[in-house]
Amino acid sequence: MTKIGFIGFGSMASLIATKIIETELATPEEIILYSNSQNEHFKQFYDTYPTAELASNEAEVFTKAAHSFICTLPLAVLPLIKDCSAVLTAQRHVISIAAGVSTSDILALSPALQISKLIPSITSTVGVGTTLIAHADTVDAKNSTWLETTFEHFGHVMTIREENMDVASDLTSSSPGIIAAIFEQFVEAALRRSSLSDAEVFQMINFALAGTSKLLVEEDYTFSGLIERVATKGGITAEGVELSQTELPNFFDELLDRTQSKYAASEKQIQAQKKDLLS
Repeated sequence: MTKIGFIGFGSMASLIATKIIETELATPEEIILYSNSQNEHFKQFYDTYPTAELASNEAEVFTKAAHSFICTLPLAVLPLIKDCSAVLTAQRHVISIAAGVSTSDILALSPALQISKLIPSITSTVGVGTTLIAHADTVDAKNSTWLETTFEHFGHVMTIREENMDVASDLTSSSPGIIAAIFEQFVEAALRRSSLSDAEVFQMINFALAGTSKLLVEEDYTFSGLIERVATKGGITAEGVELSQTELPNFFDELLDRTQSKYAASEKQIQAQKKDLLS
């Protein structure tokens, strides 16, 4: 029996494990997990799939699983790799979802390990997310194909150069939250200027977003093509488009500056930690 392992079991690990079972890529019995805290995600998953195997420690997951997902906080990844170095042989395929920890950071502690980096998105829950994947050179074709094929069941898969992972993560993993925050402010502005209820305004925006996405995906519109179709020159929509084109470039430059600064700060911590672990 080929097992799929999870170390750390929060929201994203639960999403991945549940989707793997629901799409019949594995049975509950083929899932092995270890979590040092029985949080709500762990409890809900195990209540639903009580035949999943619970490991007694992290090394047991690495030993039994053909593919092991590390779903811990970033600063827990490298100590975990060092602590389990005895079982992390060249045959092991490990997938890290931690931002700020590169495959080269992990290989510094376990040079033969087959390590892939994966950034999922919450939109994969509804089958339309983009999963980002980068493989180290140590990953063989069989394991890279397994990972990419598995996540095609979650939505769209993009394999990219790891150096682009941070910006790409903003566009895929972070963007649902950012988009929600932007349109929450659009809703608030509409409420200040009308007698519409919260529910009415939310429904209007919600369906407008869904319809826009559908036009972009199914009708093959580009952003500029859709703007041209909707915004008649000199019309009402054109006023909003003009304001957006004037004001939003600075907003999004600042947004990416802030997120990249956060990534850089996290990476600085990881590099200091790696230096201590290698000394």
